[in-house]
Amino acid sequence: MLRHLHLPRAGLAAFALLLAACGDTNLLPPATQPTVEDTVTLWAVTGTAIDRPSAYDVIGAAPVRTDMGGTFDFLFDFRLAPGSTTDTVPVLVPRGADGMTDDAGLQLVVRARFDTLRVAPTGGYEFNQAVPVDTGSVLFVRSRLQQCNFGLSYGIYGKLQPLFISRTQRWIRFRILYDPNCGYRGLGPGVPTI
Repeated sequence: MLRHLHLPRAGLAAFALLLAACGDTNLLPPATQPTVEDTVTLWAVTGTAIDRPSAYDVIGAAPVRTDMGGTFDFLFDFRLAPGSTTDTVPVLVPRGADGMTDDAGLQLVVRARFDTLRVAPTGGYEFNQAVPVDTGSVLFVRSRLQQCNFGLSYGIYGKLQPLFISRTQRWIRFRILYDPNCGYRGLGPGVPTI
């Protein structure tokens, strides 16, 4: 003889919430901080003074010097253009392409405007190769992984657009918008929901 399981209504509601949470691939607590936009200048890692920041730390939201340690996600430089022995192009270099852990990435977006990109993708990032850029480029960026305060490891996601590149003084100025909520990928204004 089969017996029916009877749960009180409160128990059914809790069980339904638990099942819904199991279907959430992120399992993230609600975001609390709005997205942040900034304008940043980096100097090429080669051919400039060592006291000029050449790298960017997405988690710390700051330009950093590469001689002060490996706490950065990408750096700026000029590298040889494909097929050339003399011509250089400006590039952003994820830390994995500079011999470090390859857990931070860049993704060049083709035919997109900065303001229309509202959600960073979870995949498709370049972790081990320099990415050529110009003032028409728009890129997604994912920081190195970090331990979030809720016990899981995620990156910080953002988007950036070069505004000006000086070949003579060897620097790049770009705008960057990032989502400071660990694991969230929302890149619109305000507090993200995704």
